[in-house]
Amino acid sequence: MENDLWTPAQALAHVRQMPNEWQKAETLNALAPVLAKKALETMPEALEIARGIGEEFYRVEALLALAPHLPEGLKREVLEEALEIARGIGDERYRVRALAALAPHLPEGLKREVLEEALEIARGIRDEYRLVRALVALAPHLSEGLQGEALEIVRGIRDGRYRVEALSALVLYLPEGLQGEALKIVRGIGYEFFRVEALSALAPHLPEGLKEEALEIARGIRNEDMRMKALEALVPHLAKLDPQELYPLWRETLPVLAAWPRQDLLGDLRALVPVIHALGGCEAVTETFRAIQDVGRWWP
Repeated sequence: MENDLWTPAQALAHVRQMPNEWQKAETLNALAPVLAKKALETMPEALEIARGIGEEFYRVEALLALAPHLPEGLKREVLEEALEIARGIGDERYRVRALAALAPHLPEGLKREVLEEALEIARGIRDEYRLVRALVALAPHLSEGLQGEALEIVRGIRDGRYRVEALSALVLYLPEGLQGEALKIVRGIGYEFFRVEALSALAPHLPEGLKEEALEIARGIRNEDMRMKALEALVPHLAKLDPQELYPLWRETLPVLAAWPRQDLLGDLRALVPVIHALGGCEAVTETFRAIQDVGRWWP
């Protein structure tokens, strides 16, 4: 809104005239804290505007923006109304998104019920683009049991791009016990570009016990550029390991990388410099590359 000197009543009058319902919902979302703090008497009018939004998804959004600022009794009424509207949304993607947005506002028992309902709706979405949009909306709200179900849905996504996007959204919230399952999904991605994208998304979140498996996946990637990208994603996290844990990984990794053409090996070692440094400092880095130069002179 261009004029910040408008009164709340004038602002609401402006919202009422907006032809775009998305814009109405977004503006009410921005106005709600201000109305609650400075002009509580205008909240009934804001609620009336929200209830008048024709598109169900945006009506739910507007009601959810206002609900936290309403008296407890009215808040419960508005949330029940929003839940009823959300359940009636025809487009499955938007129904899931509305239910996911509602869930944090609901009592714990009802919250789980609504999230289970949303996940079941998502499971039935055949269009993978729409499915991923639904899973991205659900990801922050799922409990551990439902996260496992969501991973099973991700495993069934055929398009690599969409599988990576869904996995990247879920991994931000996965407990350690499910990160191994996520890594299995990464291993099953056939196209190396998408496998590297997924591995890079998982890398910052992997517990120490899974870093060895992630490194194994990375060093098995055949394309040199893709392998370097995967190693670069993992190396900062590997370098933080205790040297006693890191050294066996290094011993296993070097012979595998040495089997690639020499130019590939040089690129891989550049990506692994932080690991070499963690094991032996600057001297180890220098000695490693000096040894490769010596070998190159004897066997060009």
